Amino acid sequence: MTSRLKDKRLLVVGAATGISRAVAAAADRLGGLDGLVNNAGLQRAGALEAITVDDWDSLMAVNTRGVFLATREAIPHLRAAGGGSIVNTSSLAGKRGGPGIAAYAASKGAVIAFSTAAALELARDPIRVNSVCPGFIDTPFNSPAIAFMGGREEQARIVERMVPLGRQAVPDEVAPLYVYLLSDESAYVTAQALLVDGGVCN
Repeated sequence: MTSRLKDKRLLVVGAATGISRAVAAAADRLGGLDGLVNNAGLQRAGALEAITVDDWDSLMAVNTRGVFLATREAIPHLRAAGGGSIVNTSSLAGKRGGPGIAAYAASKGAVIAFSTAAALELARDPIRVNSVCPGFIDTPFNSPAIAFMGGREEQARIVERMVPLGRQAVPDEVAPLYVYLLSDESAYVTAQALLVDGGVCN
């Protein structure tokens, strides 16, 4: 497990000043905000005893602190709009963990807990907060986990064994849930951690 971020730009997600400026700029350009998606993420995979403090801190900074900071900065804009929706990307790992992803699972489990607490606190505003928990999705983001599993062929065997639908999803099968949660069609949906996992958590 490496402690070096491949993309240093992700660090801004965990930096209060950078997030504050980004949210303010978005609100200014769009004439306000009525929705927020926290989707930046970082993944590390490897044996538990190989996790370094830098690995842990990087995952928490991007995956967890970034969600908190962006949510905090967006609240005044959403209140000014008369309410809105916040959708935070967690993971199947945040629901059930798994070998080789202890730190990642901890960061994503924290997103679920934070989203639920925020939803209950902000419900009267009315600001809805939900989290989406994707399972095996075929994107380059999963490269560290694929390597830990032993490569794509071994990962495919694991997916076929674990996932009732027998395959990974593609991003287009997840994106519509975000659209739904941001729209008025989900006006009575809040404090939920919604799985898109092919039936793994049944």
